Amino acid sequence: MTEDVRTLADIAARIDGLKFKKKWFGGVDERDVWKQLEALNRQYEQVFEIQRSGYEALLKEREALIRKLKQAKKA
Repeated sequence: MTEDVRTLADIAARIDGLKFKKKWFGGVDERDVWKQLEALNRQYEQVFEIQRSGYEALLKEREALIRKLKQAKKA
């Protein structure tokens, strides 16, 4: 679970490879399931923040370009 995750595709690949500890008498270990779900949630939050900051940077760049074009139009 320590692998670097930067995209939703990385998370999907991680989900595809999930393996849970088995219980002695069938089923899976509930603690292990929760532990892995918590790790996936942290990874999802990390990817979300990466994408959010990228979108914010694009918006700021676009706003700066619009301001520049408006100023050029006034001149």
